[in-house]
Amino acid sequence: MKKYTLISIGVALFAVGYFFFFGKDKNDESSPILAKSQKGDFVISVTTTGELEAKNSVDIYAPTNLRKMGINQIKVSSMVDEGTILNKGDYVATLDPSEIGTEIRKLYNELSQKESDLKAAKLDTSLTMRAEREKLLNLKVELEETALELEQSKYEPPATQRKIEIKKEKIQRNYTQAVSNIKLKEQQAVAKVFKVQSELMQIQDKVTQMEEVMQALTITAPQKGMLVYYEGWNGKVKPGSKINTWNPVVAKIPDLSEMISKTFVNEIDISKIAKEQEVNITVDAFPDLKLKGVVETVANIGQEEEGGDAKVFEVKVKLTTMDSVLKPAMTTSNEIIIETLEDVVYIPIEAVFSNDSLQFVYKKDGNKVVKQQVITGKANSTSIVVVDGIKVNESVFLVSPSNAEQQDIVLISK
Repeated sequence: MKKYTLISIGVALFAVGYFFFFGKDKNDESSPILAKSQKGDFVISVTTTGELEAKNSVDIYAPTNLRKMGINQIKVSSMVDEGTILNKGDYVATLDPSEIGTEIRKLYNELSQKESDLKAAKLDTSLTMRAEREKLLNLKVELEETALELEQSKYEPPATQRKIEIKKEKIQRNYTQAVSNIKLKEQQAVAKVFKVQSELMQIQDKVTQMEEVMQALTITAPQKGMLVYYEGWNGKVKPGSKINTWNPVVAKIPDLSEMISKTFVNEIDISKIAKEQEVNITVDAFPDLKLKGVVETVANIGQEEEGGDAKVFEVKVKLTTMDSVLKPAMTTSNEIIIETLEDVVYIPIEAVFSNDSLQFVYKKDGNKVVKQQVITGKANSTSIVVVDGIKVNESVFLVSPSNAEQQDIVLISK
């Protein structure tokens, strides 16, 4: 019984295997291990994943004089959602006023101190000038008294007269010096007051500018369009982010009439990419939408792929056909056309096998499998051109049929 059972199982397995490899109609294209050779235009391309962005956009800035105010960073308190459609003047974002408020309070303290300094300078000047004028007046009176004394001494001995003359000359010199000094004192007083006034005006200007900046912390849209978050070195600027005042871009309003797909090509394929090559573009969000584009720029310097060690090169593809459904940051599939071969025979690349010296396919010939030598040409990511060995519409296996590996290769006749 065991013997008959084993024979029955063997016959059944043989029948299943025979049907699997040879029992189907030769025109049946539904087999997962069979494919038909085809003839037609053969496209060699490089396919990459990209991201849509506007070719041109309007930047929305934080107040440009923050840096002049000594503020290097400022926090975004709130911002409308990315993708919001805005009209000119619509609210975009609010920047944190706390640091500016602290600076304004410091300036008000400085302003109050300078106002006190100015009052003190004016008072000091007034007192100084009053003392100088009093001194000058006293010298003038003393000079007049000495002149009268000298006139009355004409009957005195010559020595007495000479002594009064010397006294008058000394008082005259002191008076002349005092007149000169009071002019210098006036100039010094004016300069001192002017210096304090200048410092006071500078602080007042800073306060005015700070108050204007404070009002400008509520940012509005400069024109109509869709808001897109700005992406800097530290990622996207969004609520909670800090903006560096040397590059105070808060967000962008892209011009959606012209768009590009920014993609990256690995260093193996970059030599194949050139400007003006045609590109077939599909958008992941709208798989039925077929778009066209051309390669606009190819980077000369590579960069490390994010999360890996491979080098990639930035390539920008300009869309030559547009659609209103397209939005920035949508993911695209970009088929960059490298070359198109006309009227050639090609098969799936999985159908080609090789040994040390020959390439071959497993070709279905009626109910038989033929191990046929082939000469191949150029390939793309899915198929390969067959120069000789296969004709159009022949069936080839995508995997090695069982026991077919031992067959001899049928060579191409010269």
